[in-house]
Amino acid sequence: MPDAMQHHPKLTDLMLPELAKKILQCKGAAEARPLIVSLLTSLCQHINLDLHPDQYRDLDFTLTPYGKAVSPTTAAQCAEDVERSRVFMQGVYQAVHERLNPERPVQLLYAGTGPLGWLVLPLLGLFSAKQLQITALDIHSFSLESFRNVCNTLNLGDRIADWVCADATVWQPAEGTTYDIILSETMNQFLEQEPQVQIFVNLQRCLATGGSLIPQQVQLCAELESHDRQHQACYPLGQVFNLNSESAIRLQQGETSILTATFPVPMSEACAVDVKLCTEIQVYRNFWLRENQSQLTLPKYRRQVRLSPGTNLTFNYQSGHLPKWQLQYQTASIELTPSSDLSGEGIYHLHRLWQKTLLKKLQISSEPTTQPTADEWNLDRAVLDLIGTGLQPGMQLLHRCDSLSALQQEIRQLALSELQKQEINRQLKELSAARQPTAVPSVLSEKQLEFWRQNGYLVIPSVLTAAQCEHSRQAVWQHLQADPEHPASWYQHLTLCEKIMLPLFRHPALDANRQVPVIRQIFEQLWQRTDLVMSTDRVSFNPPQTATWKFPGPGMHWDMELRTPVKFATQGLIYLTDTTEQQGAFCCVPGFHLQIEQWLQQQQQDENTLQQQNWAQWPVKAIAAKAGDLIIWHHALPHGPSKNMTDQPRMVQYINMYPVAD
Repeated sequence: MPDAMQHHPKLTDLMLPELAKKILQCKGAAEARPLIVSLLTSLCQHINLDLHPDQYRDLDFTLTPYGKAVSPTTAAQCAEDVERSRVFMQGVYQAVHERLNPERPVQLLYAGTGPLGWLVLPLLGLFSAKQLQITALDIHSFSLESFRNVCNTLNLGDRIADWVCADATVWQPAEGTTYDIILSETMNQFLEQEPQVQIFVNLQRCLATGGSLIPQQVQLCAELESHDRQHQACYPLGQVFNLNSESAIRLQQGETSILTATFPVPMSEACAVDVKLCTEIQVYRNFWLRENQSQLTLPKYRRQVRLSPGTNLTFNYQSGHLPKWQLQYQTASIELTPSSDLSGEGIYHLHRLWQKTLLKKLQISSEPTTQPTADEWNLDRAVLDLIGTGLQPGMQLLHRCDSLSALQQEIRQLALSELQKQEINRQLKELSAARQPTAVPSVLSEKQLEFWRQNGYLVIPSVLTAAQCEHSRQAVWQHLQADPEHPASWYQHLTLCEKIMLPLFRHPALDANRQVPVIRQIFEQLWQRTDLVMSTDRVSFNPPQTATWKFPGPGMHWDMELRTPVKFATQGLIYLTDTTEQQGAFCCVPGFHLQIEQWLQQQQQDENTLQQQNWAQWPVKAIAAKAGDLIIWHHALPHGPSKNMTDQPRMVQYINMYPVAD
């Protein structure tokens, strides 16, 4: 974008021929940029054109029957594409220079001049009126008048043979009129939206023998890209279309079949891919705009297309007010495999879970007979917990895999042994089956159980030793790259956190905590069943609130669907630090599990609104406890951490258990 605050010469002070010669000698965009910017700024100042008005929207365009003719302002903005400007100017100059004839001027038709006549204006001073004559054509009268103003100011008006305000997609010159060069740069990437195709189809009929269209050709190609983190691949398809004088003639003769291109799908397995649409432009002879060298040659994409292997992908050019290439292909259907399918790198149910994730991501349906059932949710969670990823990282892993081979590569990174896989599969199969009566542990006293029944939460002291808590805290400090003795370091890497939740799911110390027998026994007694899965959850770090760091939440909330009936489920955490009520302690509303169903039946708001309560009016209780103490609560209790108003951080490890089968 030209800087209007910089000094640029008035248009009348420009030494246009010298400036043009310098532009023609430039080898790249960096060299040409200051020359292009200086010329463009002087021209815009002269015609009083603001290239970037506030809140600009291109509302002054014209929709032709064959594409969008952009507004004069947008047309002028194209000049800021420096490499595009340089290559076109140099190509046009070469085409004119080759055709110089002492007997008559070179006749050049410029269709779509815009308000600056940008691609020919700098060249006009290099040729006399006897050498070059331009027919200037644009659909917008403002553009032609602005270009005429500039030419007259620079005493170049005698190089313009005619001024034509018309639609270049249908205009025809007087019978017998021909042009040595027909120049039109009225395109967008992949020849979509704008009318370049039809302009060449229409105007090629008045091209003189041996004449040239500029650009000489616009090559459109396509390829497929797969972007799995561990499985990236590119599948070239080939040329979709080439706009040149030959194809323009064939289209004018009605041979529209060349606007269709069909390619076999090259992948061996169904996967979601991006269709990359590539544009390269031969302006004239050796003057090319390759991929990414210009706004015109930036790739376009059709994202997340799921192609069925062994079928075809067809490109079809749809003309009209906004031309576009339509893609026709057979979408790969997904028939959910049974949980027993071990294609997911030998893990029970994993392939099926990945398929469900892919269906949701691509917003397509599975075969009707294999629709996933709602009661698989706990099995889905269990797979991810048992393979050691936990729910959130596990779902992220599944989501980034667009093919089965990518999923398999991701699971290999977990380095699970065959023995571990067999044990995981054994547990999953047993947990999925109807539960069998098993002796339930009895580690909680009747007094504790009564407190649980009345209040919906329990504090069980000392489930972890002091050493286990210390090892766990060290894992948190290490992950945060912080020093417990230097409070300033506590806040340096909090961007790792989601609010106060630190995405540290796996560490030997945390894994060891999950294996403490009494923790499992407590959950089993509360659930009154032993077929439970231990969650692989994260930790949290809640440092003291300061003048520059405010407690970000989460505030009080529920982690359940607020609808009846309310099923029994638990949630839990272990304090890793001694925690007072003022130290960002866990808070809940004791006993609310006994009244939630009645309360829900009385509410009229939707679920999102129900989460937004005035918690100051609720009997919220902060729970103080020691490092190593386990807090379990009924998931129907509203709960959450609180502001830490002390000088020490609060650390917890979240831990929970749940059944797979009802």
